[in-house]
Amino acid sequence: MTKLAHTSLLGYPNIRAAAKMLSIAPSTLSRRDDLRAERRGERDRVLPPAEVLRLGTVYRRRSLNDVGQELIEHARQISREEGARVEEDVEAFFEERAGSSEAREEVLERARELLSAEEYERVKATLSEPAERLPEAFSGNHPLPDS
Repeated sequence: MTKLAHTSLLGYPNIRAAAKMLSIAPSTLSRRDDLRAERRGERDRVLPPAEVLRLGTVYRRRSLNDVGQELIEHARQISREEGARVEEDVEAFFEERAGSSEAREEVLERARELLSAEEYERVKATLSEPAERLPEAFSGNHPLPDS
């Protein structure tokens, strides 16, 4: 799983806040056997950003981008520093996910469901091609290649 960029738990949402971000009931989260919660104080259990985003991929009620943005905003309400730390964790999750074969398989599964056989084969072929690395100085929006 994603390596945490920091050890402070202040900016992490508790189970109730994380459930709200994911649009599910808090009891749904608290009953999970695989929940990776951490203790913050005597009673409070909080979820690292990578765990909230992982659960977002399980429940699929909201866009992961929206969940990530809410995680960052939640932490920024605590402090700018916590917001920056959680933002690093969110970015690390997305970077790790972008390079994973799990993400590739998820895209292929959705393409198979939504596209014609011909379009699916084009997507599959495209995902099989090695990606070109962008120059280090490149920033901003990544333009789509001409069709």
